[in-house]
Amino acid sequence: MRPKRLLLATALVCALAPGTWLRPPPPPRALQAEVRLTPIETRRVSRGPFTLVEGWELSGDPLRFGGFSALVALPGGRFLAGTDTGRRLEFDRPDHGRRPGVFGPFESNETAYKNGRDLESLAVDPGSGIVWAGYEYRNSIVRLDAALRPGEEVFPALMADWSANSGIESLVRLSDGRFLAIEERPRRWRGSRHMAVLFAADPVEDSEPQSVVIDLPAGYRPVDATPAGEGRALVLLRRLDWGVPPGFDTAIAEVDVDSPNADGIVAARMLAEFGAAIPRDNYEGLAVTEDADGMHLWLISDDNFMSFQRTLLLKLRWQPREKARE
Repeated sequence: MRPKRLLLATALVCALAPGTWLRPPPPPRALQAEVRLTPIETRRVSRGPFTLVEGWELSGDPLRFGGFSALVALPGGRFLAGTDTGRRLEFDRPDHGRRPGVFGPFESNETAYKNGRDLESLAVDPGSGIVWAGYEYRNSIVRLDAALRPGEEVFPALMADWSANSGIESLVRLSDGRFLAIEERPRRWRGSRHMAVLFAADPVEDSEPQSVVIDLPAGYRPVDATPAGEGRALVLLRRLDWGVPPGFDTAIAEVDVDSPNADGIVAARMLAEFGAAIPRDNYEGLAVTEDADGMHLWLISDDNFMSFQRTLLLKLRWQPREKARE
């Protein structure tokens, strides 16, 4: 381009720039609701009492889909997953059919900042279908009816000093109707003891919950939990691996809130460290189903909205009587 033409082109761009910057932003694009579940190749590998059976990759709205941090099994063979941007995904079990999932907001305030809608955990009453959601930053629990309409919200005093960005990462309704909420952050730097709150019933109704200390395997943090019978829960654990490239290690431990040690601390028992036995990713959601052919555990991963990560759903056979990892 000749110098004179280049000068004119530059002047034209400068003249148009103010008008461009002063225009109002375009209206937000409608949320793409349909979610596809595509089978992925897996190897049938066992770790402790768990065996990988099947896997799927989930894909949806190219701008908003991802960030899954919680998973529960709903009545009728459905799943509900929640994201740390305050959205939800409802989908049928992919091993029972191939219908697409439905993706949408939990709450109507889609423009809220992340610190107001950072959903990190879910719990469900399998009989009524009522759901409870745990929010970081707010350090609160919201109860939703069976139609997933948000209702009352509580801010338990025992959770008031939990970390804003690593607080109520795990919330589980135990088989006997009690609830357990676990803080992701340990009490001390690189420690293994985490504060937890045990509710005798519905967290919205229980005004005097009990403080509990849970000792987890060193180096791991709790990212979700699911009931395992009586006062027990399986806890999904995550650990950052600083290898090249960096990644995440995934493990599962069991806690029994009715069996504290002599110091009153609930010590977790490691069941399995998965390593390369499952596709490596940032698994943050955990659910259990009881089927005709046995118990199954389901994991969903958080892609952190990164192009090099995926949203994966894994199905693992759980044989509780199998020997756990020593």
